[in-house]
Amino acid sequence: MGGRVVQGLRGERQHYRAVRSCLVAGSDPLAIARALCRECDGRALYVADLDAIAGTGDHRDVVRELRERLGAEPWVDAGVGDEEAASRLLEAGVARVIVGTETLPDLGALRTVRDALPAEQMLVSVDVGDHGVLSRCPALAGRPPLAALELLADEGVTAVILLALLQVGTGAGPDLETLRAARAAFPRLRLIVGGGVRTPKDLHMLIEAGADGVLLATALHRGWITAADIRAARSDRRPLTSGP
Repeated sequence: MGGRVVQGLRGERQHYRAVRSCLVAGSDPLAIARALCRECDGRALYVADLDAIAGTGDHRDVVRELRERLGAEPWVDAGVGDEEAASRLLEAGVARVIVGTETLPDLGALRTVRDALPAEQMLVSVDVGDHGVLSRCPALAGRPPLAALELLADEGVTAVILLALLQVGTGAGPDLETLRAARAAFPRLRLIVGGGVRTPKDLHMLIEAGADGVLLATALHRGWITAADIRAARSDRRPLTSGP
């Protein structure tokens, strides 16, 4: 946001401030991304372009730099709602285009983006607030997460991020209950979980509950989870993903 990496907190963007990390000084996107890749021994980076989401600008130049200078694989949520916006991200080097339910206007827009991308290059972020799914889309707004997942699966979506917005940046622990219910109901859906992850035990519990991946940011910046913890979790079963 505004050219720097900020610390997410419960989705309350008016309170976001420049990130403070034990891994590296400052909030420069390239420096933060390099530190995360080094710490996680990985290349997949979740990037929320908050200016693009708010409609006040974009950071495609930063995304291009992540790809070209770090060899990273950016997974980017930039408020995409049509084929043209998705194409611009791909041209910038995005590995996966994230369609966030928060900014999705309707199911027609989802279908347009879905039809324009290979399945492996699209993720839907199911943004969950205190009153169900957060969305501009009438078919999704306010729905319980599992009802939204059912609708998305019927639309041909194969991979989602379950993002518990109220837990982002809090270290309050992940939403294991929703994950377990989602895994039982949708055994073939790829499920990546974000929000509240705080300890190495959380990583193992998420994997046991059926997570295919985990978004990590606050826990890494504060040193709650280390490279050794990630290696141990990876040996359990599935790969993990980090994000600034």
